[in-house]
This record gives sequence, C-alpha cells and structure tokens, in this order.
Amino acid sequence: MPKPRELLLFSIVLIFSLSLPLPSIAGDPVVLDRLNKAVVDDGKLILNARFRYEFVDQDSRSRDANAVNLRTRFGYETGYFYGFGFGFDVENVHVIGDDRYNSTINGRSDFPTVVDPEDTELNQLFLKFGGKEAFIPDTTVKVGRQRIIWDNHRFLGNVGWRQNEQTFDSARIINTSIPHASLQYIYIDKVHRIFSKAHATAGTRGMSSHLARVGYKFEGIGELSARILLLDYDRAIFSGDSTKTFGVRFIGKYALDDDWKVLYTGEYANQEDWEQNTSSFDLDYWFGEGGVDYKGVTMKVGYESLEGNGTSAFQTPLATLHLFEGWTDLFLTTPSDGITDLYAKIGTKVYGTSLVLGFKTLDAENTSANYGTETFFDVKRTFWGHLTPRLTAAFFNTADTSVAADTTKLWLGITYKY
Repeated sequence: MPKPRELLLFSIVLIFSLSLPLPSIAGDPVVLDRLNKAVVDDGKLILNARFRYEFVDQDSRSRDANAVNLRTRFGYETGYFYGFGFGFDVENVHVIGDDRYNSTINGRSDFPTVVDPEDTELNQLFLKFGGKEAFIPDTTVKVGRQRIIWDNHRFLGNVGWRQNEQTFDSARIINTSIPHASLQYIYIDKVHRIFSKAHATAGTRGMSSHLARVGYKFEGIGELSARILLLDYDRAIFSGDSTKTFGVRFIGKYALDDDWKVLYTGEYANQEDWEQNTSSFDLDYWFGEGGVDYKGVTMKVGYESLEGNGTSAFQTPLATLHLFEGWTDLFLTTPSDGITDLYAKIGTKVYGTSLVLGFKTLDAENTSANYGTETFFDVKRTFWGHLTPRLTAAFFNTADTSVAADTTKLWLGITYKY
C-alpha cells in the first residue's frame, strides 16, 4: 500500500497535470513555437565541474588526509510549456589517485574525515508548474528530487561546499501574490545527504516533514521572515533529530550615503522535541550580526548561540553546517552543552579577487568551558565568467582536547560552471 506522503506527492502532480491545457502538437505552429521556446530558448544546460585538493592535519589522527577528487554535474532544465516544465542533473564524484582520507565509507579511519565519497547518483529530477500560464497565479510548484536553500543555509541548505550535494525528495509551493511578500510550503519525504547512498545510515534518510516560510520585504530596510520546521524522521535511530522549530529573522542594510552602508541581521528560534523523539527539551537559538560596508570593504561582527542543557542541544540537521561554528567542521553536531560563536571578519575585492579573513572563538553555552579558536581565510576569482580558482584555509586551536583536537584544513580547487 502507498504511504500517505507518497499519495500526497502523487496527488499534487495529478492535480496540476490535469489542469494543463495541453493541445495537440502535430500541425500547430503556435504550439511548436511555444515548445521550442520552452525547451531551447528558455532551457538551461546544467554543466558544472570542480577539481579540488583537500589537506587535513588533525592531532587526533596518526596520518594526514590528502583528498584529490573531481566532481562533475550534468543535466538540463526546461522553461515552461503551457505552465509545465521539468529538470534533472546527474552527479559524479571521482577520486583521483589513492583515497588517502576517511570518506566515511572507505574504511580509512586512520585518516582524518573528508566527506567526499566516490559515487554517481541522480542529483535532481523534478516536475515544475508555474510561469505566466500557471494554474494558480503567482505560484510555482516543484515536485521531485530538488535543491532547496533557505536564507543563509542555517536551517535548510544544499551543503554545496562538499562535492556530493544534499538534495530532497519533496514537494515545494511558492506564492508571491501579495506585493513584497512570499509564502512557501515544503513537504520532504527523503533527504539525500552528502555521505552518498552507499552509507548505511548517514546517506539517505526518510522522513515525513512539513516546513513553511513567510517573508515580507520592507523597501530600503530589509526582510522580515518567519518559519516553522516540523521534522519527523522515519527510523527510530534518528528520532533525536525529530524536532519542532519556530523562528523569526530580520536581515537588511541601510545606505547612509554613496559610500557607507550599515549591515544588520537578527534571528531567534525555539526548538522542542517532536513525534518519535524520546527526549524532552525546550531550547533557544539566537543570532545577531552587525557591520558596515565602505566602498566594497565589508567588516562584520557576529554572535550565534545554540542552547544545550547537558543532555540535548539545539540541532539543525538539514543545514549547510560547514558555514557555521568553524570551517574546520568540528562542531557539525551541536555539543550537549550547546555552543556559542563570537566572530569577526573582513572581506573585499581587489582587482576582481574576492578576499575574506576572519577569527572566531567557540564556547559552551551551558557552562563556562571554552572549546577553542579558529582563524580562516578565503581567496577566489572568476575568469571569463566561468572558471573560478579558489584557495581556502582554516586553523583551529583547541582549548579542550576532550571536545576537539587541533586541526588545520586547506582547500585548493578550481570550478567550471557553464
């Protein structure tokens, strides 16, 4: 028997398919012109390749990781033909030379972890409904395996930093009927994570989750948004990630004059246990960031806090976690005593080259413990609109070896994007 969530996905596809006034193509030049426009003129070739070398020196491992691999992604997305379209892409991660790193599935546990396992998989495959002839005005529907990103990736992201992207088997509805506002609903059936389908537990996780986001943009000031995530995992072993999260966020900038801009972001969220989760908790999340932009030089100071009570902590399992609590990826799971992140960073462009330099200190939220500090930098530049070489490094110095070890990471890569 089909599961309720499978019936929901099928019903959405069926309803919108029956609503499409698809005429006979044979002998109708208008229809052929529209088809040509949807497939050729408005179609988009997906072609992306990234070669990367990653080095990891970690005191808790006897050997250094040297990961060399190539990620290629190929596919196509059409425009809208009578309100209907589709897209797909296939992704391959190929290890070059010996896999001198722990990919989490190659058994090389004597090396530090680099989650870039060798794999080939269907990255996206979706139907979409929308455009000028959408069944519901100002509404886009996408059903199938797809990439989804919310805001700054903190609660929902594609983990694009890793070679194997995170995508979702889901149904997504976006409505923009109200001026300056957007309303979004997502049903997620399955998460295809960066560990690849070959990983027995971490690779693919089934769920029956409902997410919604409402946003309103205030001209010249910023956007206020609210969200809810009701995450319900299928298997009991992942029940700790079944949570109910409500949050609000405001982000914006204000121009003082032609040279100076003030930057600001504030966010709050609350998380409780949900469905199969056997723990009982009520935890808060706080984030604040302020800064200035002067003629393209951006300086920011921020503070992020994920509460912990010694047993449970605020978690964001669907996030692009690399962007938070350190680029060395030592705190992808929030410790039970929570974590706070106080940081400062500066960024600019010099002759077309993007430069970022930053420093952060990481502490326990529930106690006075200091986890350590991290320094990081990033340098990249795009040539001819398609080719982007990039050098990134992060250096973590631990204050408590029982929590994390001294770690140095270096990435050197080049990306081609069509």
